[in-house]
Amino acid sequence: MALEYDLVIIGATAAARVAAIEAVNLQARVALILPHPANGQVHPQSDFYPYALAQIAKTIQTNRGQIQSPSSYPWKYAYTAIDRLEQESSPALLAAMGVDTIFGTGEFCRRPHLAFNINQRYLRARAYLIATGSVSDYPIIPGIQSAGYLTLDRLPSLVEREIPLRWAIIGAESIGVELAQTLAKLGCQVKLIVETEQILPYEDLDFANLIQAQLEADGVRVYLATIVTKVSQENRSKLVVMGDESIDVDEIFIALPDRPFIEPFNLAGVGIDHTDKGISIDNKLRTSHPQIYACGNVCGNVLGGYHSQSLTQYEAKIVVHNALNWRKIKVDYSSYDRLPWAVYTDPPLARVGMTIGAATNSPRRDLIILQKYLKTCPQAILNNITSGFCQIVVTRTGQILGAEIVGQNAPELIQILALAIQQKLKITDLTTFPCLSPSYTEFIYQAAQEWHTYNRNQKQQRQNGWLNCLCWWK
Repeated sequence: MALEYDLVIIGATAAARVAAIEAVNLQARVALILPHPANGQVHPQSDFYPYALAQIAKTIQTNRGQIQSPSSYPWKYAYTAIDRLEQESSPALLAAMGVDTIFGTGEFCRRPHLAFNINQRYLRARAYLIATGSVSDYPIIPGIQSAGYLTLDRLPSLVEREIPLRWAIIGAESIGVELAQTLAKLGCQVKLIVETEQILPYEDLDFANLIQAQLEADGVRVYLATIVTKVSQENRSKLVVMGDESIDVDEIFIALPDRPFIEPFNLAGVGIDHTDKGISIDNKLRTSHPQIYACGNVCGNVLGGYHSQSLTQYEAKIVVHNALNWRKIKVDYSSYDRLPWAVYTDPPLARVGMTIGAATNSPRRDLIILQKYLKTCPQAILNNITSGFCQIVVTRTGQILGAEIVGQNAPELIQILALAIQQKLKITDLTTFPCLSPSYTEFIYQAAQEWHTYNRNQKQQRQNGWLNCLCWWK
């Protein structure tokens, strides 16, 4: 049986659902295929599970001097929270909007016509969109498959069993850093093992060191530049070997880069070029087949080293327009610098645009780095917040190129600076920004005021230079 659509979307990701809603709003006939990967379900809200777990962990006090199993309540709370998020874009809700949702894993076929074959049905369409995202890859560590491990997709399964007490988190992905701190706050014994010279290798060293210091203060033991050589099962525990050292743990969490979910869809059969890094696309998000598009993590696109939901949603809206209209829009990847990113530790870290490290190493001579410490903000003083700071990269003309913030409410504050970059505002425009006091937004105003302090200092230095010259001539 053949069914006709304007757009067939394959994927259970947030990007796929954004695309489906966008297409329905354009009065298109849409089918959404929700596949089930063999090694773990792609849940569109799974990325939020550790965040929800961290929020409830802040309210729970643990006795670090006493070994005890962490309560299962936080895990149930987080599971319920992401279930509520799921309802906001559930298949039932999409079906009520007019999206034909189909569960199962199918494949492309090109005879007698290009179609997507699923559940003995042939779905034909003007265009197809692959937005299947990525799944956790199998780590290449001897013995880890037989010993067993957890990934982000499998983390909610702990709701149904006893929460492990001793953890080893392997990998430098930001999710591992976030989870390590949360588990420590819940009373677990946590070892964070990374191969890089610093945690969060895509962040500037000063910011990464501040986050690491906070993790260690919370009880996380951090192993830098360390490679896990072997894992084995020892009775009811797991032995993690790192060179000459080994540790006993109850559970292992893998925080390594994901791989694109492309295997079961017969991409080669319809001539779609792809590698193990993802599907190849052009600047209109079209694959090597003119009717098939792709967006999101399945293309391997990353922002600043991390997968970005804001990036995939940006692509999803453009790809729907291109799939349904003859006039195509090019994706402007130079807009990467307008997309903010955050690591949800405590305190959180957020950035947008040019990093401080890039500015420091840049050959440009017109770059200025403004810095302000959070402890000077009235709201931080009232809340007894003593750590955190903001750094803003600007040109000598006041153009904002980037910013990094670590401290309370950093993800919310960075969006003000992201909007300023997008609207091409100058740093002086932020000094006229009306803000409540006390509030954390006042911190952005204070940071922008550093521009005037810098100009005064430069003016004073020039004046002193002229005075020195006059004195020398006399």
